Amino acid sequence: MQIRNVTKEDLDKALAEVNKRYDNNIFFNNFEAMNQKGNAFRVTLRVRSSHGKGARLNIERTRHLPYACWHVHGDFFDNLLIISPQTIIKTAKLTIHKDSNGTVHGNWEDWNIGSIIEPCYFSEACGCSR
Repeated sequence: MQIRNVTKEDLDKALAEVNKRYDNNIFFNNFEAMNQKGNAFRVTLRVRSSHGKGARLNIERTRHLPYACWHVHGDFFDNLLIISPQTIIKTAKLTIHKDSNGTVHGNWEDWNIGSIIEPCYFSEACGCSR
């Protein structure tokens, strides 16, 4: 994902908040500055243990994957927008940001990653008990 109008410190603070909920299982797998100003980054979220909190499952829900689940991403985005309200987050399908009224747009949108015959939504492809 690409995150703009933010500092590295703000990203680290948001990750620390998320890790309180997910037993320190989440980390930045890739962390790359996108500009000289240091206010735009390309990052990915992963898990230390694929059997720990916040880990994703495959669409059949039979294998644990080393990726952060939908809930981790949503919590990270929520925390980041509280810490740094002017942040703009671009994922593969969404742009997540706050408008001038403080309303968050784009976060917590779920979609089918399975098939029409056997649907599996991002929110279902993990062991989170929400």
